Amino acid sequence: MDNREKLQQAANNAFIKAGGKGTICLETGSGKSKVAIDFIKENDDVREILITSPRTNLKKNWHDELVKWGLEPWRDGLWSFGTRQLHIVIENVQTAYKWTDRKFDLIIGDEIHTMMTAEYSKLFERTKSKYLMGLTATHDMTDENDKELYYKQFCPVIFEYYNSAEDGLINKTRFFIVNHTLSNDDEVVITRKVKGKDVKEVMGELAYYEYMTERMKYGQQRMMQEGSQDWFADAREWFWNGKGTPAQKGASAIYLNAIKARKTFLLNVPSTARIAAKISDGIRKAIPESKVLIFSELTAQADKISAATVHSHHDKKVNAQHIADFNNGDLRQLGSCNSLTLGLNLVGATHAVLESYIGSATQSKQKKGRLDRLAADDHADFWILRVPNTQSDTWYKKMTKKFDLSEAMYLSSDFILRDDFDYEKSEIKTKVANTNP
Repeated sequence: MDNREKLQQAANNAFIKAGGKGTICLETGSGKSKVAIDFIKENDDVREILITSPRTNLKKNWHDELVKWGLEPWRDGLWSFGTRQLHIVIENVQTAYKWTDRKFDLIIGDEIHTMMTAEYSKLFERTKSKYLMGLTATHDMTDENDKELYYKQFCPVIFEYYNSAEDGLINKTRFFIVNHTLSNDDEVVITRKVKGKDVKEVMGELAYYEYMTERMKYGQQRMMQEGSQDWFADAREWFWNGKGTPAQKGASAIYLNAIKARKTFLLNVPSTARIAAKISDGIRKAIPESKVLIFSELTAQADKISAATVHSHHDKKVNAQHIADFNNGDLRQLGSCNSLTLGLNLVGATHAVLESYIGSATQSKQKKGRLDRLAADDHADFWILRVPNTQSDTWYKKMTKKFDLSEAMYLSSDFILRDDFDYEKSEIKTKVANTNP
């Protein structure tokens, strides 16, 4: 029994010790699905099974995993293992939580942290089971949410292990932080209302960000004059809920429009899109066998950077084809937002570039997890673009809370944006080569 098998057995033992009810937290690539399948195979009283997850592609993924670990499919959800017949229902939680009066021997909640909500936890109230196993790479309990209450009520965390890379069970990941200071070398096209008409205007990136920041501060000053002590809370009450005076509503509108425009800009910065594309192009030119993922917060930005993307605005068949092409090597760059973070297997992703983000530490860890399926003695590279001295830097600090950046390499974007940038001859390649995995 190797160390990975010992880890999986320890997780299963903890589940049995907990009475067959609890959440198992293992990093991507450590074998969460095998833990669940081993439990099915080792317990003869498990015949009626529900596997649920928030992603539509879970049916194929779990079908492949069940076959991989020795279960034989028949038809209409019927499976067999040895002489034992099993009935396995694989369904999205978005559908399953609405069921009433269903009963299973075992419920497997894949990515269970997404189900620890007032809405989706109704699944565990309405659908009965003898055993309940939650699987996740991160339980996502923070001081800012109430997930801990739902875990304690329905599926307590009973096993956690986060040292798979350090212990050689999965590949290691190197971090590269690219600091990018806004300037006016890159420009944005904005639209203003002038005498009731839309007028387009070109501004530098830095000038536009500073302009919207000044508009935000002006709105704050106006709100303070109207008695505001909490800008966002008061703006929501005065403007969104319509409970303010005309002056309060006007001040709130200035503030809310400014913060919305500034946020939208930071998630669509033209220069960060160019940096991400240049990094990916350089990697794939220098290392032809590499496979690069580029993550953006918004679909429009993802589409600007990558010719092939996976996101909610695409038809399911298009997304499935792009994933299949990436897995078989026909695609070497794939862009996305959050659609690649849960419930699917990406084969051989070697590099990822995090171009833009809001600040979820859980989602960023899930994105990093797409790189955790290489050979244990291999390594992957995770590039993060950072925009200092902006609101984006606050998002960066929140987003990286679950990363160990003690050995990260910090780079400047200046040389990447040069017209004569060449990855093979640049500072990047030198620094990457000198960064130990």
